Amino acid sequence: MSNDGQIMAPDDFAQFLCSDELGADLGRVGYKFVRDMLVGIQRTRSVNLTDIAKSLNENIRLHATHKRLSRNLDNPALATALSDRLLRLGATRVSSKTRLIVHLHELNKKYARKVEYLSGSENCVDSGFKVCEVIASDVDSEIFTPLVAAVWSDQVPGFVNDAQQVTKLLRRVLQATNNRGLFYFDDHSFSGEFLKSIVVEPSLNFLAMMNGVELDVLYRNESVSMNELVKDVQTTYGRTMFKLIPEGVSGMLKSTDLDVFLHAGALAIKLPNSNRTLRLIALKSKNRFAGEIAAPMITTETNLRSRKGLMGLVESFLSLQDVVSAHQALRDSFDPSSFRVLTYHRLQFLMTLLQGVIHYEVTFAGSGSVNDHQFSHTPHDGEVNRTYFLPEKHQAPRGQLG
Repeated sequence: MSNDGQIMAPDDFAQFLCSDELGADLGRVGYKFVRDMLVGIQRTRSVNLTDIAKSLNENIRLHATHKRLSRNLDNPALATALSDRLLRLGATRVSSKTRLIVHLHELNKKYARKVEYLSGSENCVDSGFKVCEVIASDVDSEIFTPLVAAVWSDQVPGFVNDAQQVTKLLRRVLQATNNRGLFYFDDHSFSGEFLKSIVVEPSLNFLAMMNGVELDVLYRNESVSMNELVKDVQTTYGRTMFKLIPEGVSGMLKSTDLDVFLHAGALAIKLPNSNRTLRLIALKSKNRFAGEIAAPMITTETNLRSRKGLMGLVESFLSLQDVVSAHQALRDSFDPSSFRVLTYHRLQFLMTLLQGVIHYEVTFAGSGSVNDHQFSHTPHDGEVNRTYFLPEKHQAPRGQLG
């Protein structure tokens, strides 16, 4: 929003984003293109160039507008400059305690065959690209800030693996934020093998859930299995929380509020061939459906001796999916898979422009905040099944489980 509390118009945001305050001059043609695309995507809720061209309503043939947009979209240098500006702008909101949430997903194009470097077999209905996004979020805020997004394919010349692509992106973020913030890896989208490659990266400060990952660590100078060690960690602090499980998930016939006792403890560990001290967190949960489960987490954070330090870090990870879901809902409202560009560079630039529109809507237009929370300190409202009894003054008329 602007300083007087008024919502900034998309045109004004484009002008600010392209100003010399955030980087070198983009030129008249570059500025006009960026402005038209940001305004067009925001207005049409689409990344389809035909829809965007129609929305601009220029006094020329629609085909000419479409051709201009497509031509200017094939500009990797301008795409990089815009991505750097968005990252620089978002980095101003990052403090030492900010969560830098790293999320990986696929951008699929049904029945596509002619898009350059498209990943997937000839007989695959859904072919697509990998997209990694980094989202800044403070624990005590409902607002999140998209920092950067990268698109790639395993068919691009020189491709090694996804881990290399992600690490390269995270180093860009580190440079822009001057090493502020803590990377939180979305365990729903990253494989165990990827997480093993991240925990050995010496330049990253991070928190990662390591469920299902086989890893040997050094504890008191002895090599032990992480999964065996986590069972023996003394869990000093704990509390009851309430987890809302949507209908259809885990076999639930109706949305269910599950009371879960969470308790956690931490040990100092190192990884083989590394002098860096890490912390292994044992997050143990107990509920009537699953019994007691111990989940390992590894972090570079070392100030975990107090309840606030340890449980605060654990709870900040548990709310990660709330941010990812809110961002995904906003992103999907633009139907990214409706793109109709055929070259790799155009697609990369198009996704950067979409990221710019999402940045505008969240941080300048005031939409897209985190409203739903899967974990809560108090029972969730609404008519849901419950695995506990509510106090009489809060008791719901239906939906109770004994």
